[in-house]
Amino acid sequence: MLVLLAALAIGATAGYLSGGRLRNLEGLALVRPWLVLASLGLQVVAFSGAGAILGQPATVALHFLSYGLLVWFVVLNRGHLGVVIAGLGLGLNLVAIAANGGFMPASRAALDLAGVVYSGQTHNNSAVIGAGTRLGFLGDVFATPAWVPAANVFSVGDVLIVAGIASLMIVAMRGSRAVVE
Repeated sequence: MLVLLAALAIGATAGYLSGGRLRNLEGLALVRPWLVLASLGLQVVAFSGAGAILGQPATVALHFLSYGLLVWFVVLNRGHLGVVIAGLGLGLNLVAIAANGGFMPASRAALDLAGVVYSGQTHNNSAVIGAGTRLGFLGDVFATPAWVPAANVFSVGDVLIVAGIASLMIVAMRGSRAVVE
């Protein structure tokens, strides 16, 4: 969720600084944008108190279902370069999550730097990197320091997601369209 907020803030700021206007976002033609909202809703359920009640198998299933909806959105909107870039980040995150039983591996050092309090081996949608972790380098190995408001951990996939969404917004705010041929 914070990744999306960061992308929107960066995209809007850079869009304005490059001469764009938010009203131009009306011209952005995305196919089935509700898929993104549905995916976010599934993740809110999975990683809230409701997910704890449902149990880990249901949480993991909801997590994968949310990614399935996002993959569907990316495929439908692959003509937009920003969506393709975000889709690459989504793919990297999905590979890391799938390789680790439905949880994103997170570096203990990154969690500590961000001031994220965790107990045991999992926190929210993350599993602390340990001996059995696969593809840990694709996990949440970067962090914003705890003194930054809403500090958190993030992955290289998250960076690509932010870059893709921000670039999509910048292009749309400027009234142009970056396409993939």
